[in-house]
Amino acid sequence: MRVTIIGPGSVGLLWAARLAQAGAQVCLLDYKPERAALLQEKGISLEDSQGQAHLLVEATADPAQGLAHTELALLCVKAYQTAQVTPILAAHLPAAARVLTLQNGAGNVEALVGALGPQRVLGGITSEGATLLGVGQVRHAGRGQTHLGPAQGPVDDFTRRAADLMRQAGFTVEPAEGEQNLIWTKLVVNAGINPLTAILEVPNGRLLELPAAAQTMARAVEEALEVGRALGISFLHQDMLAAVRDVARHTGKNISSMLQDVRAKRRTEVEFINGAICRQGGELGLATEVNQTLTSLVLAREQDYQ
Repeated sequence: MRVTIIGPGSVGLLWAARLAQAGAQVCLLDYKPERAALLQEKGISLEDSQGQAHLLVEATADPAQGLAHTELALLCVKAYQTAQVTPILAAHLPAAARVLTLQNGAGNVEALVGALGPQRVLGGITSEGATLLGVGQVRHAGRGQTHLGPAQGPVDDFTRRAADLMRQAGFTVEPAEGEQNLIWTKLVVNAGINPLTAILEVPNGRLLELPAAAQTMARAVEEALEVGRALGISFLHQDMLAAVRDVARHTGKNISSMLQDVRAKRRTEVEFINGAICRQGGELGLATEVNQTLTSLVLAREQDYQ
């Protein structure tokens, strides 16, 4: 299968490297020509518990080249960049190809469906831990689980093929129906972990060792669950707070994407994670004070970059 990874950040590089190891034909599509040229020349350096591996993959900043003949496009850009990518996909993604979002936050699937139609979109979540070390350099910082399913309708043969390829790449993957259930499950996990790590500047596992942080995590998660249940979401885990704690524990040494953004003085995705919970809660008349406070504190960190 030819797979195009859109966005060479931590998650994009991890999946590109693992899929290349599994024998997939991988192309990295970047919006920065200089970085794409460097990735084409140098490849990907993958660091994990087994040591280091070096993978050469195709890389380009030309969407026509990057998406030509692709069967599966993995969208790994930040949630606030989705609106910029959807017209590119609409113009260049082959008619028989599908796009799978492995992004954080809410609204990505809806944006893709609006541009491509539901038959060409898969929604997905992953709790694999990845830390960006530099251009083309990534650390696999924690094992997790991945779920994916069609934006509309039951699991089909294409979804099963994609899941099989990802299993061959060493990921734990399960196809599932109800992509909004998937998206909201990850949204709750991210809402409990990411902003606290960014505010406190600690790896994921440290949150469980700080009683005040663990208590705040629990309150943020409970607010998010209340909003999700009001929307009719069926979460993947019966005890979602326990699931959030498990993710923090299993990715204990991982530096969350939000903390990586803060350290690099980049815009974070907090408005698409905790902020999305607040917006939905407001529409439903539900209180989300903890998520609003976390959103405001992370935005304050962004405002303090200068």
